[in-house]
Amino acid sequence: MKKHICPWYVGYLLANPLRRLFQNPKNILRPFIKEGMTILEVGPGMGFFSLPLAKFVGETGRVVCVDLQEKMIKSLRRRADKAGLLTRIETRLSTETSLQIDDLREKVDFALAFAVVHEVSDPKKLFTQIFNSLKREGMLLVSEPTGHVTKGEFDTMLSIAQSAGLKILDTLNIARSHSVTLSKISDF
Repeated sequence: MKKHICPWYVGYLLANPLRRLFQNPKNILRPFIKEGMTILEVGPGMGFFSLPLAKFVGETGRVVCVDLQEKMIKSLRRRADKAGLLTRIETRLSTETSLQIDDLREKVDFALAFAVVHEVSDPKKLFTQIFNSLKREGMLLVSEPTGHVTKGEFDTMLSIAQSAGLKILDTLNIARSHSVTLSKISDF
């Protein structure tokens, strides 16, 4: 699998409201999110999922958004501020080797990695960092675009996630994507 980082300017296309017609954040994420949760979103881009997540967690929850690209983070912050959700969203700039989330060890209820694993040079390290951030009963949703990632490549990603300690819970039906939920433990 070839590493491919989404150019920052494509973030505008990915944040387009028309995308909700086939990848609606409410339909995809609402079943997993409760008010007061701490959410980790890896590679949020300009916030297509971040803003709805911030609404779902309510005033007592928070969404920690981690991205490698500063322009994505700046745009996400502007959009969150305009929507009145900036107090619920914390943004962090990651590096090539670290999500910068060591302080979140066992504090995350739900993590989202949507169309981002194929952009990472070391998926094992990514999954390990997410695993470490999850609470004992925490869950991760991984979704990868079928246009960039073959089924075989996605299966390889899942094997890597499992080697980091995550267990596959379920396969999800999300348009134009290979998608699963994983957990830190297998006996929910």
